[in-house]
Order: sequence, then C-alpha cells, then structure tokens
Amino acid sequence: MKRSGWKHIMTPNFLLGTAVLCGLTASAYGSVVLSENFDGLTPGLSATSVGDFHTINGTNVDILGPGLFGNLCVSPESGNCIDMDGSGGNPQGQLQSNTQFGPGTYLLSFDLIGSSRGNTASVTASLGNYSQVFTLASNDYSSGIVINQLVTVTSPSFLLFASDTPGEEGLVLDDVVLSTSATAVPEPSSFVPLAFALLTGMITLARRQRRSLS
Repeated sequence: MKRSGWKHIMTPNFLLGTAVLCGLTASAYGSVVLSENFDGLTPGLSATSVGDFHTINGTNVDILGPGLFGNLCVSPESGNCIDMDGSGGNPQGQLQSNTQFGPGTYLLSFDLIGSSRGNTASVTASLGNYSQVFTLASNDYSSGIVINQLVTVTSPSFLLFASDTPGEEGLVLDDVVLSTSATAVPEPSSFVPLAFALLTGMITLARRQRRSLS
C-alpha cells in the first residue's frame, strides 16, 4: 500500500538531521545573560543603582527619560537612557554590572552616543579581554554603537562602563545586552554549504524510502 504525505520521510535520520541543522543555528546566538534598556527605572539625578548596574568608587550617573532631559536620549536610544556623567558629588560615573560573569565567550552589544550638549566626551567599556575607549563628539550618534562584539572572559569579570570626562555632561548609554557565545560555531558563511549538503542528503534518503514503499 502506498503511503502519501510527509509521514513516510519522518524517519529518525530525517529528524536527527533537522535537529542538527536547527541546533547549529541556535548555538550561534547562545542565551542572553544580561539585558538592560533602563526603561523600567524612574528618571532621576545622582543615581547609584540603575537596574542591572550600580556605580562604584563613590560615583553617580543620571537616569534620563520623559520629564527629565529625555531629549538627550537621541535615536537610536529610546525611552530612558543613562548620562554617564551624573550630577553633584563625584559625577564621573563608573557603572558596573551587578553580575560577575564567569569564564567563557560572550557577545556584547550596547549604544553609546554623543552628549548632545556641545562637548566631546569619552567612556571606556570593558569586560574580560575587551577594553575599548569611545571618544565621541556631541552630535556623534553612530560611532559608539556596538553589536555582537566577541568577548573572551578567562576569570570572573564585571562589565564596566567608566566615564573618562570630568564634569556633568557625559556620553549617553542605552540598550546593553550580553549573551553567551559557542566557541566552536562555524562562521555564518559556512552554514550555507553545510545546510545544503545536509538537506540534499535528507531529500535523497526520503526519495529512496518513497520508491521502496511504492
């Protein structure tokens, strides 16, 4: 009796191949271990606790948003954002993650933009082997956008954003995301031939099984 539809090709080999293909795609992204856009916070000056971060060494930052200098959260920022130079006291913010991240490889993304107040300001972002100084003009809203920067952590480390600019007009920070990254994942370009070979093999197997059942 001839069987129709897809049931006759849903063999263990077919399912295994599909799982492998899907697994390769998923492993490229890993899992999110930190995601902070600061939108759940109440805007305010001289903040020392800001969501998944807190200030260190007696510094402070400003939480900007609707009703409190929200116009400084220029696109691509939205909602609330952080002025890395706070107000009063020691305003040269040093913003450290509440979580210490263990050894491994990570993908780091964040937005740093110019102050929008006429001055050039600077922030150093660091985690594990990654340390980058961002010096941006007031109207530079693109040079400090970081997407999926590969970071290697060899010993437990905190994610740190530290202002290098004295005063109360610093760079603006938003949309910080850190996710795990598989160390042995093929480059995206290599997924195409791998996926093609895998799918070709599964289709050939399905055709042979269909002929034997005809």
